[in-house]
Amino acid sequence: MKYIHPAIFAALAIFAAIQLPGHAYAQKGNMIVTDFALSPAQNNSDQLPKGWALKVWHGKADVRLIRDYNRHAKVLRMRSENASVSIYREVKLDLKKFPVLSWKWKVTKLPKGADARNVESDDQAAGIYVVFPRFPSFLNSRLIGYVWDTSAPEGSILRSRKNPMVHYIVVRSGIENLGRWITEKRNVMDDYFRVFGSEAPDVGGIALMIDTDDTLSHAESYFARVEFKGDVPRVSSAEKYDRFAKAVGSTAWAYE
Repeated sequence: MKYIHPAIFAALAIFAAIQLPGHAYAQKGNMIVTDFALSPAQNNSDQLPKGWALKVWHGKADVRLIRDYNRHAKVLRMRSENASVSIYREVKLDLKKFPVLSWKWKVTKLPKGADARNVESDDQAAGIYVVFPRFPSFLNSRLIGYVWDTSAPEGSILRSRKNPMVHYIVVRSGIENLGRWITEKRNVMDDYFRVFGSEAPDVGGIALMIDTDDTLSHAESYFARVEFKGDVPRVSSAEKYDRFAKAVGSTAWAYE
């Protein structure tokens, strides 16, 4: 696509247009957005998990809950063939209480030749976008997208060339660890300061994305759980900047 990234615009448009059921819940210091192992499908559908909205910008959607027999649980599978697809849900969240985003994902196929640094090849096998609404216009909203890119270096922080309000943080890159479940953790408060240079406002939503329409290729990825966690020590803005200057894009993760 040669306009606003589908996952980005889908998240913003859906946020502005609808109110989704509030299925996120707090448990022992965590705000669990979705545990797909426990998530029922929507009524009259065996595909989309309840509480999420689907937006297809190009091609045909292939997003569904399936059973992962290695994990003995349901997971969300996203496939793309020359397509741009995202799912979105409203999440109202105070980052001061829950600053850390944690998610479990697995990528099994990357879009060939994709590179978030180039507008003509801006595709990713998987991305999780945090939406920071800014009113009165939803188009003023800011987004941080944590992505698994094909080519852009891990740790890169990239401003979208399709929408200046959106920044990517490349959490994973390339074929290393394809086919493995990985648990990622990012301090969203710190990342917001790194990207935008100010304290983070409240979160308004989460979007999951798969996108291969620029490269006209195929991709496949999976998500198992998305949650925000609390109880993280606060640091000053100066300390955040110093940490960023020393190690851009530091990531915590665990393999399964």
